[in-house]
Amino acid sequence: MLRSRSSLLFCLILVLSFALVCWWTTFQVLASAELAAAGQHLVAGDMHRAALALGAADTASLSEVAERRRLMFASEGIFFALVLLLLGWLYVASVRREALSRTAQDRFLAGATHELKTPLATIALLLQSLQDDRVSPAKRQQYLTTGLQEIERLERGLDNVLTAAGLRTAARQALRLDGDLAADLRRAVLALQGRALAGNVTITTATPPQLRLCRDADAIQLVLRNLIDNAIKYSPTGGAVHIVLEEHAGEARLAVHDQGRGLDAIELTHAFEPFWRGSDTATGGTGLGLHLVRQLVQAHGGSVTATSPGRDAGSTFAVRLPMAGTP
Repeated sequence: MLRSRSSLLFCLILVLSFALVCWWTTFQVLASAELAAAGQHLVAGDMHRAALALGAADTASLSEVAERRRLMFASEGIFFALVLLLLGWLYVASVRREALSRTAQDRFLAGATHELKTPLATIALLLQSLQDDRVSPAKRQQYLTTGLQEIERLERGLDNVLTAAGLRTAARQALRLDGDLAADLRRAVLALQGRALAGNVTITTATPPQLRLCRDADAIQLVLRNLIDNAIKYSPTGGAVHIVLEEHAGEARLAVHDQGRGLDAIELTHAFEPFWRGSDTATGGTGLGLHLVRQLVQAHGGSVTATSPGRDAGSTFAVRLPMAGTP
């Protein structure tokens, strides 16, 4: 939206500048014709007609005509200068925006490369081990489980990238149906239970038996999995993730608490920006997960916030979804 407005403003200023140049050229041509006519009258010794040719009522008014034109030239010069300054500002803003976009793209490519190559490398190693029959029967099942978890991680990363691309190219056509948000949460927790066990992270939940909500099931599942995956990712070994779902004041409220590295003031400010991954990039990720959470929650008319007491003190991500219109 901001880019389209800037482009429109740039085009308007460009058209205005072109119109001013055309007017200025026309004025100078006409003024030259006036000077030529006045010169002819001066050669003939007719001062009155020379004054008329220059736009004055009589010879005594020539100084007033000169003063008006001096003011006109000065004001038009100032206006042209302002137009050029505005064009320069738009150019600088465009360059800065392009630089920020390039930086964001570089961050995204670095994160996406890490996020996609890591599970692929793990899967390749597992398959080679199975192919060479270097795995004991006791560990074969463990290897297969790990491979499936890495495939799910790869799929989740691709889902984030494709969903983000869809949000930027066209408005998401949400298919909202009445459903059970508590069941959606249980499904998301079950899908990520293997990843939690692999990291020795415990997931606990406090939910009502049922919480009816009109929602886009696929979008909400993406929201839940990204929030839970993010909590697991930043939790220490032996840590715990606690999820609370409740209905309060006509809203469905979800809170995901973790005991991980926490967020500082800068990270809290930028947490939901696209491609932002904070100062700790060792955990990988494309930097799209939390951005998609905010976009999809806002598409449901809700909100999401992040809070943290500080570094190494854990964090909480809270989602509010209006229940208006739910049968």
